[in-house]
Amino acid sequence: MYEPMVLVETSDHRRVAYFESHGESMVISDPDKASAFGLRYGRPRTQALNAEESARLVERAAGEA
Repeated sequence: MYEPMVLVETSDHRRVAYFESHGESMVISDPDKASAFGLRYGRPRTQALNAEESARLVERAAGEA
């Protein structure tokens, strides 16, 4: 399992993924692999709450504590 990842898209629309994990770093520049990481990141991102929804969730959770 990888730690946080950085996705970069160049001006010519090539994607590159960068990871650091357990003292090692890795750059993925293969177009298919980098795109796959981008898709994996994009799925949960589309399901994330916006700032207002997040604040309401935290307020509800704090009220239940």
